Amino acid sequence: MNARTASMTGQLKITITQGLQRTALDQAEQAISRALQIGTCPDANVLLETALELATFDVDKKRQLKSMLDAARFFYISGNPEFGLTLSIRARELAVEIQDETSVGAALTVLGVCAADTGNLPMAMEAYSEALSLAQKNDDFVREGKTWHNLGTALMYSGLYREAIESFNRALFIANSLQDFASVAAPLHTNIALCFLHLDEISQGLTAINKAAELSHESTDTNSILDRVLMEGNFTRLLIELEDFDGALVHAKAARHFALIARSTRADIFASVAEGLAEIFSGHADVGISRLTASLQRGIALKVTIREVLVALVKAHEHIGQHDKALEYLNMMLEQQRKTQAANVLQHVKRHLEQLHVADKDSPIEDASQIIKKLLTRAEVFEGRVAKSELQKRDQQLFVARVEVMERLAVAATLCEDRSGERVYRVGRLASLLAHMLGEDDHAVFRLEVATRLYDIGKGSIPDSVRHKLGAYTPGEYGLMKMHTVIGAELLAKSEIAELQMAEQIARYHHERWDGSGYPEGLKGNAIPPPARVVALADVFDALTHQRPYRDAFTIDAAIEEISKASGTQFEPRLVEPFIKLIQLLRREQIADEHGNLPANLDDLLGQSAKASPLLMARQKIWASIDSVAKAKQALLGSPLLKSSSASSDKSAKLIETLTPTEREVFKWVQLGKTNPEIAQILGSKTATIKTHVQRIYRKLGINTRVGLARLGVE
Repeated sequence: MNARTASMTGQLKITITQGLQRTALDQAEQAISRALQIGTCPDANVLLETALELATFDVDKKRQLKSMLDAARFFYISGNPEFGLTLSIRARELAVEIQDETSVGAALTVLGVCAADTGNLPMAMEAYSEALSLAQKNDDFVREGKTWHNLGTALMYSGLYREAIESFNRALFIANSLQDFASVAAPLHTNIALCFLHLDEISQGLTAINKAAELSHESTDTNSILDRVLMEGNFTRLLIELEDFDGALVHAKAARHFALIARSTRADIFASVAEGLAEIFSGHADVGISRLTASLQRGIALKVTIREVLVALVKAHEHIGQHDKALEYLNMMLEQQRKTQAANVLQHVKRHLEQLHVADKDSPIEDASQIIKKLLTRAEVFEGRVAKSELQKRDQQLFVARVEVMERLAVAATLCEDRSGERVYRVGRLASLLAHMLGEDDHAVFRLEVATRLYDIGKGSIPDSVRHKLGAYTPGEYGLMKMHTVIGAELLAKSEIAELQMAEQIARYHHERWDGSGYPEGLKGNAIPPPARVVALADVFDALTHQRPYRDAFTIDAAIEEISKASGTQFEPRLVEPFIKLIQLLRREQIADEHGNLPANLDDLLGQSAKASPLLMARQKIWASIDSVAKAKQALLGSPLLKSSSASSDKSAKLIETLTPTEREVFKWVQLGKTNPEIAQILGSKTATIKTHVQRIYRKLGINTRVGLARLGVE
């Protein structure tokens, strides 16, 4: 079968070379369909090249798009999401070009899935945000539900469990409302249960997994069987937390039963994790450890995900008191995530730099000194000399453009501890203001602010069990957590962006202390690079003035007092006094923005740059979508029109959630007594369109349509 597929892709390449576009399109459909059918392709590079060629054809653009997206899905399923990402980005561009919103939505979905699988949560969230807007605009509930589901999965695998639960609940509401989407309800409850398990909220997790079991049904579909394995495995782990070890064994055996039917490596490994943990906690530690170890070796040999096996081995060895062994597996998990993060980040940075080079021939992969030399050589002069401000502006634009992807990934790495995503922006701004106060020129200050945003990028490699821990770290866990400085610095050093030397220094040394008791190298005094000394102050101040799971936030005065006490031990004494003056100045003289508006507080002032972050704007848009449903429900429940509804108040609340954003806007004006023509004028629509919306709203809410429409002057 592989030889046949290879022959098909080879012939396709020849046909494209000959310029026979329609024949090539036919052959592409056959080759991609074949690859999807058998799940593999002997020459993936050829398939990628030919699929990308489709975008340049002049025939049947919709068929080209479908083939490109099918190829992208194949690459995702077959474990090559980077190729899938390349294709889905191009497919989205083509869909926008031919103004096909349905295809744009499909491309965004595949793009989001592939981006998440390559570790680029920011790109995935931006794609899902756009896909949600399109689905809601077109009242496409099925695509909206799929997007919420995919978004939740991406958030869950990024350790953002509470946000994932919110996304899964939105998808679940749609699944409960639409028969076409109902089959995903059980997997959604399973995912919610897993999130609660990671959050150590076992009773909520058990409620969710029981609901998943209630909705599950026998199926021969491969994906459904795998979902059942995952459900039984999560059930096992939840029951272990409740010390119901007999029940855990029952569900572990069920996981094994379905894994045998599924006949997939992933299903087998998940079942082995469930069985191993159930055996260990039931008093058969040797058997369970042996099973988990064998699964780990098998996963490594087959190059499939071993994260869940490592998590289980850590838990198992902690349970039997072998803490050194547990730490060994935690270190293995750290190393695995470190390599994966480095590969993913560097691949995305390389892609971004190449795109910059294509988009702007003056922005190749080179440092700013080369750019300035070129500008001088071209004699781009003003009054006989190159204007320094223009050169600096160009240099700053280049710097920001080149670190853009890395900045988004760095912000994503810190979302677990700061849901706002603004922490690195606040710290960067505060550090730059201190540098300015110390006499640094504007150019150096700008570079410091942007570089500081990358200082915690290494946290993306730290295992969730360490990052999410609420209590005190063990010495071994603390050692792992400290590794984020080295990991981040190494990642920045490998980025091929010459201007990131300062960012690398900040990432590596921002936890060093003036007296030499810091980490990772125990540098002392002036041996610590100056930018790291400045950022250390800003970082600690921000950490103190914000709540942590284990303590309340300090007041600004209390934080200043703590920093003052640490002068000469943690911080360079020369910096402490001007830093305290800076904080006092910011409190007294709030700086207005470009529109003359004063920030509400210090966070608002220092976090202004975060407002322009594409990642954070996408997040805000996503959660605004959830908030809008809640607000609309609250407002609409008070409507006099609902008094004529046959539904109870609880049912009305649920029915209101079924309204699309457009319908909620229409109903708002209905409540205010506007007629259909008046609403049409307000919203820029046709009266007939508004009438259709109103009729649909009334049907959804159970309101007497005839009475309601008569009241609005509609015949």
